[in-house]
Amino acid sequence: MSPIHPLVWALAVCFQLTNAISIGGWLAGYGPTTVHGWAGRLYIMEIGMVIWGWGLLANIFHDDYLREIRRAADRRQRREAEESGKPREKVDKIYMMPKNGLFRYILYAHYFCEWIEWAGFWIVGGWNCTPARSFLLNEIATMLPRALQGWRWYVEKFGRDNVGNRKAVIPGLL
Repeated sequence: MSPIHPLVWALAVCFQLTNAISIGGWLAGYGPTTVHGWAGRLYIMEIGMVIWGWGLLANIFHDDYLREIRRAADRRQRREAEESGKPREKVDKIYMMPKNGLFRYILYAHYFCEWIEWAGFWIVGGWNCTPARSFLLNEIATMLPRALQGWRWYVEKFGRDNVGNRKAVIPGLL
């Protein structure tokens, strides 16, 4: 993994703690707290849970696929170092076009799947679940510009022909 600046790490921890406290507060007392408050929401909650579950599984799949690209490069570089008899000083970063799953259509499938996951959570919590809505909107606001910048990087690194019709983060749209 690439090094991360301590300030970025600290801000990420603060964001996650704020999100956890907000969602916990919503579930513990600011959202619906009685049977009547949740009445008539069973099917909507089931739909939300299915969306959340599929988003979570797809997010795990796509994140793991990206990590496997790096793990495979690490294994290859270790093998080459052992065969040459030279000690390996560091791992050279390898950049490849991801090709499995939704990566056939978008370059940031793991972002898209995370958005789907949190949209499902928002549906479970209800349309008035401000913490889930805020988290989803904050994710989109921070990840979308990164995905668009990353799409331009892929075009520059691999060429427009290799990127093809892939979009940045939303299949067929953006």
